[in-house]
Amino acid sequence: MGRSSAGAGKAEKPAAGADRVRLGRAEFALLLASVLFFLLAAELVLRLFPHLLSEEAQLRLHWAAIAGDTDTSGRDMLSDDPEIGFLYRPHSQGRIARDDLDFSFRLDSFGFRNPEPRPAKADVVILGDSMAFGYGASDGRDWVSLLRARFPELAIVNLGLIGSGPLQQLAVYERFGRPLAPALVVQVVFAGNDVHDDETFARWQETGRTRSFRRFRVEGEGRLVDRLWNLAGRSHLFWFAVDLVKALRQSGRGRSLLLENGERLRLVLPARGYPGPAGVERTAAAIARLHQRVEADGGRFLAVLMPSKEEVYLPLLGESAPSPSAILGERLASLGIPLFDLGDPLRAGASRHGPALFFRVDGHPNLAGQARIAEVFAARLSAWRTETGKTALARGREAGEER
Repeated sequence: MGRSSAGAGKAEKPAAGADRVRLGRAEFALLLASVLFFLLAAELVLRLFPHLLSEEAQLRLHWAAIAGDTDTSGRDMLSDDPEIGFLYRPHSQGRIARDDLDFSFRLDSFGFRNPEPRPAKADVVILGDSMAFGYGASDGRDWVSLLRARFPELAIVNLGLIGSGPLQQLAVYERFGRPLAPALVVQVVFAGNDVHDDETFARWQETGRTRSFRRFRVEGEGRLVDRLWNLAGRSHLFWFAVDLVKALRQSGRGRSLLLENGERLRLVLPARGYPGPAGVERTAAAIARLHQRVEADGGRFLAVLMPSKEEVYLPLLGESAPSPSAILGERLASLGIPLFDLGDPLRAGASRHGPALFFRVDGHPNLAGQARIAEVFAARLSAWRTETGKTALARGREAGEER
């Protein structure tokens, strides 16, 4: 009996140990499930109430949400290009809608935003990124369309390519702009992201262009850390955590401006050290090459500096910040490149009374901003035509037909 009881006691000990292991696993699983539930609940709350996030977080999530380049039928609008990186598919139709941003567009037989039929020769060719494209306004209400309506006698062709930088725009001119023999080439320069876009494009070129540039600019060189960072960047909770860290460090870059008409603008200060000297030099060199090429072709060139929303509205808050447009513009001026800065005219049209010239979160001009840009640039174009003679553009086009 004594031996039997002792043996039973020894048998119970392993059984008790196994029970504790199972209990520990169950408790760990419950803890893990609780953490996951909390994280999912927090993500849901932040998605339902995005105003709880900082201005910078809202803007980055906005970019992630509108990054899908699909047409109104859900088909991919972009195609890879070995020289330019990517192009939009001809005859695509798209609509982008988020928050107060809602616009639609139709592309021509070359994949750019122009009415058909496109002229064989052009008086004015416009190059640039989404700022040249007229992002934020539906067809007919973008600033280039308003310019066409103001000058029906001029053949104006828009070669704005969303998401491109000056390095890509140089290639766009060579393939699509130069055959049009334009009298005037206008390059819309948005320092807010042109320097970064050129840096990404240059890195892609250095890798030998072995991967799709569309994937490269999202995933970088395809490393796991790049992919994880891209995935995290779509999470509201991730940016909330970033906000907390920045709040502790007192390094937040977001500002909010409430206009008297009730409109509110979210502003984000430029990142510290942007744009850097190397990036400015790369982008300025690309613009200088385009300038030289246009003049060698017998045309005239004008770089138009497009200010950011922050460069326009920060003065109304009594604040100032390093201006990417001023930094890049100074370098372009030193290279003798003809410039037209839209900063002062847009700041003159910005008022605390409203209406706002930009969208609430998105950094592009809204309909009022598009109209203001068209008005200001039309005056500049009229003055230029007066200075050079009313038929200067026509003469330039005739000369181009002989090239």
